Amino acid sequence: MKRLKRMIPFLLVIMVFLGGCSSNSQTTTAESTAEAVTETTAVLSAVVSPTSTVVVDPEFTDRDLETSYDDATAVQVTLDGSTIQVTGDGATASNGVLTITKEGTYVVTGNLSDGQIVVAAADTDKIQIVLNGATINCADNAPIYVKSANKVFITLAANTVNTLTDGSAYVQTDDNTVDGVIFSKADLTLNGEGTLNITANYKDAIVSKDDLVITGGTYTINAAKNGLSAKDAVKIKDGTITITAPNGKAITSQNDEDATKGYVYIAGGTIKITNSNEGIEGTAIVVEGGTIDLISKDDGFNAASPGAAETESGGRGAGMEADSNAYLSIAGGTIFVNASGDGLDSNGNVYISGGTVEVSGPTNNGNGALDYNGTADVSGGTVVIAGSTGMAQSFSETSTQASLLYNLTSSCAAGTEIKLTDASGKTVVSYTPDKTYQSVVISTPDLVQGSTYTLICGSQTVEIPLTGMVTSNGQTGMGGPGQGQPQGGQKPQ
Repeated sequence: MKRLKRMIPFLLVIMVFLGGCSSNSQTTTAESTAEAVTETTAVLSAVVSPTSTVVVDPEFTDRDLETSYDDATAVQVTLDGSTIQVTGDGATASNGVLTITKEGTYVVTGNLSDGQIVVAAADTDKIQIVLNGATINCADNAPIYVKSANKVFITLAANTVNTLTDGSAYVQTDDNTVDGVIFSKADLTLNGEGTLNITANYKDAIVSKDDLVITGGTYTINAAKNGLSAKDAVKIKDGTITITAPNGKAITSQNDEDATKGYVYIAGGTIKITNSNEGIEGTAIVVEGGTIDLISKDDGFNAASPGAAETESGGRGAGMEADSNAYLSIAGGTIFVNASGDGLDSNGNVYISGGTVEVSGPTNNGNGALDYNGTADVSGGTVVIAGSTGMAQSFSETSTQASLLYNLTSSCAAGTEIKLTDASGKTVVSYTPDKTYQSVVISTPDLVQGSTYTLICGSQTVEIPLTGMVTSNGQTGMGGPGQGQPQGGQKPQ
């Protein structure tokens, strides 16, 4: 009897396992397993903060990348002014609203003058909406509103132009506070080879209360507030994305309920932020590829936990204490930042291990082109940072790639080239900032400790011997006005 009692838990485990493999759930289980395996194969090349609890997932599933569909079996939706015609099962249309209730693919074409697409499916259903030359305007709510689903894929059909617009005020129809042209309560993926133009007159352009993933397509976004916003994560693999968000954040992910989420991960694509209040914000921001060119009135990159990100008003926030959960990590890509506030800002740590980073930072002394509360380690990549001297910081002594910070005796006008040459006169690095600057931070793999370099900024020329891993005539810690010259250096001529 005792032996039998000991065997019962083991037999129950076997029964559960066999039950999970029954024919009724075989397809669903296989699909879930395949997606789960795919999502755990990728490994971050970027440095991850050892103190952060944020879990950055670098994987994009096969379904995220899949843009094909079977037009013959898909539900066909034709928009015609104020009416909607549906051919197939899984969706109904009434009073200018298309309601999708079942898993499947829905191909949408035509023009809807005032209406919307609503997804109200089971939380196990995956929905694919193919925009095939569709124009949708909704005067008082989101043109595309995902109330419920497991995951929604919006595919931009090749060689098509699609347009979504809203009004300046929304009428809420349920308990959700809808505030985006595309608003999703479920995971949301946008892909394809077409074009999507979004004008967000009310607030945000694209909002997901879970993950927001972009793996392809061409996007032109004009937002009254935020461009791309997600609670759990914004992940970008490919695509051409142009964002104008003068009163908000171009790309943001914040989660005030789960400290393991709320990150921005960029692996590729071309991102151009032409005007924003804040460029890219998240508790963690990780860049491993792509081209990012951004202009911001405040911070260019801002890594900060929820709450701190909302209360900062220039300079170092959170009482100048390091935020253990926040970090900015750049391992690849080409990044250009033009920021009137902080250029690269982290309430925690900064890691640069690859890529090319050029920052034209603030002209006022209340902000820093490089601003961090923890440490800033550089171990690779080419970095040139220009800005004001008041809050200037260099990289930390814990770095493994040499760097220098030099605060000039007078400011240089916008368009004045920064050039660093070695002892033979060869140019090591050059950069022409967009704004007036007086402080310069440089790090490249070519810098060698013990060697002497010449920094040329307009009429100012100075010889700088690299006496350590970090050479600075300013601050290597919390920043502040630079004093004196680097050890062994000469005053500008």
